[in-house]
Order: sequence, then structure tokens, then C-alpha cells
Amino acid sequence: MLSSGAQKSPTPTIYLRCHPFDVWGMTGHRDVVQRYARSLGFAEAAVFLDNGCRSTGAKPRFEQLLAGVVAGFYRVVFVPGWWVFSSYDAQARAVVGRLEELGCRVVELPSPRLAAWDWAAGPTCPRRQGAVAGASVPWW
Repeated sequence: MLSSGAQKSPTPTIYLRCHPFDVWGMTGHRDVVQRYARSLGFAEAAVFLDNGCRSTGAKPRFEQLLAGVVAGFYRVVFVPGWWVFSSYDAQARAVVGRLEELGCRVVELPSPRLAAWDWAAGPTCPRRQGAVAGASVPWW
């Protein structure tokens, strides 16, 4: 698990954003991220989905997630990639930085291509910030 010490494990969350609107609600991404979180020992995660929202526009579910982070309810956010925060790398990094400043760990899924290398060669891939040391099973 990502937490340390005898504290209660953090409530995991998943954040997803899709533009244009995804009629299926990003079901595939949600399932894969949920499976990955479970493989790391987390319980069912709360899902925050901004479906149909542009990265430069209002994201009401992200604002709810952020309020929960500020209040201390959420300490781990799983994402399929930082692109859910913004289509622009600098903006996505800024959002991740802000969440981390607030004490929230952002865990990005390892890419399937790198994950195959990770599991065969070692616990993490240094090229992926979201790779988690000690993960015992592939997420796919």
C-alpha cells in the first residue's frame, strides 16, 4: 500500500476527464484504474468524472475532488494519465504539483508497454512518475 505507519489507509479516488462527452462514461479507463488500485491493496475508489469537459474549461467534479483533498478526505488519486488534468503538459504538471502540495499522492497507471518491462525487470520504471514500488501484479 502507498501509506506508511499505523494510520488508517487513505480513501482512494479516481479522476477521469473526457472531451468530447463519452456516452460510456470512460468505463474502460475506470475499470482498469480500479483494478490497478485494488492490486496495490486499496479498497473500492470513489470516482470523479468530468465527462464532456475541456481541459481549459470548468471541471466541477475536479473541484469537488480538490475540496475533498483540502478537507483531508482523499490522499491518493489514481489517474490513467496526467492528461486527465489538462491536454497541456505544463498545466497538467501544475495540477499534480498542487495536489501533492496539499498532501495528495497522484498515481498514474504505468503504460502497458512499460508495465511489461516493469514487472519483468524490477518494481518501478524511472521514466514513469506514477510507477509504484512493490506492486506485485500487472494492472491489465
